[in-house]
Amino acid sequence: MPLRSVLSRLSISIRLALWFGLSLLVLLTLFVTGLYVSVHLGLHQDLETQLREEAKAVQTHLRAHGGTPPSSSPSTHALRAAPGTFVRLLGPGGEVTQASPAFQSRPTLPADLPQPGTSTLQTRTWGETSAQSLYLPFESGSQPASWLEVTKLQSPIHRQLHSLRWWLALGILGGVGLAMVVGYGLARRALRPVASLTAAAREMQDRPTGKLPTDFGVADELTDLAETFNGLTERLRSSLRRERRFRADAAHNMFTPLTAIQSELDVTLRKPRSKTEYREALHAVRQHTERLSSLLGELMTLSRIEAREGRPTPSPIDVHACIRDRIRRVQDRADAKDISIDWTGTTTAEAPIDPEDLDLVVDHLLDNALKYTPEGETIQVDVGQTDGAVVVRVSDSGMGFDPEKSGRLFDRFYRSNDAEQSADGGGLGLSIVKAVVERYEGTVQAESPGSSQGSTFYVRLPRDRK
Repeated sequence: MPLRSVLSRLSISIRLALWFGLSLLVLLTLFVTGLYVSVHLGLHQDLETQLREEAKAVQTHLRAHGGTPPSSSPSTHALRAAPGTFVRLLGPGGEVTQASPAFQSRPTLPADLPQPGTSTLQTRTWGETSAQSLYLPFESGSQPASWLEVTKLQSPIHRQLHSLRWWLALGILGGVGLAMVVGYGLARRALRPVASLTAAAREMQDRPTGKLPTDFGVADELTDLAETFNGLTERLRSSLRRERRFRADAAHNMFTPLTAIQSELDVTLRKPRSKTEYREALHAVRQHTERLSSLLGELMTLSRIEAREGRPTPSPIDVHACIRDRIRRVQDRADAKDISIDWTGTTTAEAPIDPEDLDLVVDHLLDNALKYTPEGETIQVDVGQTDGAVVVRVSDSGMGFDPEKSGRLFDRFYRSNDAEQSADGGGLGLSIVKAVVERYEGTVQAESPGSSQGSTFYVRLPRDRK
């Protein structure tokens, strides 16, 4: 089974402890290896230093006593050295002329002389252990050149290094094991809030109104995660509430004209009617059908806008020219109600928006103004621009609204009581305007001094989208 598959089945706490232990093992191994190499080299350098100091002491003593020629009687007093040190005087051919007493308890050590006139440091096998010998040339008056050999065993160093290796290995294993246990406990403690979040999330499956806990004693990343998730779930709940309200309102608004059509037909079919009465009934059915058709068309338009994906990147268009064209299209309707449309604005107003979307915005704003503006009154349309946006303003002298209700005007199917009584409509026009404008990162706003005092709608479209 692959290692990744095995690790994926372990808990986060165990995986954190394993990764922590592995990381610590690698770091300690590198550190201990460097430490061991440093101690190893240091001990051997100390051994070499001791050999040279011993050799220097012997040379000084021999020179102080006039030297010891190879032919002299073997006197070992001058060759006495520190314990563990073996000193010999060798002839030119490697024969032993004098040796320290320590050689008596050791096996024979063959001489390995270097080139004449040179000194050397050699590591050799002596019996069952290894030793290091220092050879120095030594002259005594007119006698042929001889050699001074100083030897020390390396077994004490090897014993120290062997003991050090074991202690270091045990230290690494014990330290890593202890660290993994402590790391596992810390990971379990650190992930305790995750367990609380998981339990709360499970409860939310049966109780969707719940929230994740955010009080863990400290404000850390998990707190931010829980607060972000709670904000997300609250937005989702709000969206679901809006969708439920939308479905209920849509069903109600469609059911009303259908009920009216059915009632009109039932009444008409109860008994024979005159031609005029049939025409009146059909005319009423046609009005209800047109209302239902308009509502379905607005629903499809709104759904199509909200179903779009991706960020729109259209080229800038002349907003002034597009609005002027839409005003011309509704001029006959305005004339039929004796409503005048005053048109003002700058001639150079460009914004990056799809022409069809801009037509939707303007058409619904003008339609809203024409519905609620009394006969003989005036609608004012103005196009201006600021440093960063193109501003479209549509004002009417209609019924207006209370300022505290301005935020609800753009809700789906929202219609004030006055609007319900004075004009037909499904209540989706301003929702479509808001959906289109916000898609282009713009804003829409409504203002009114109060009921029966007219209203003004502002649409701001960014001139540059970053």
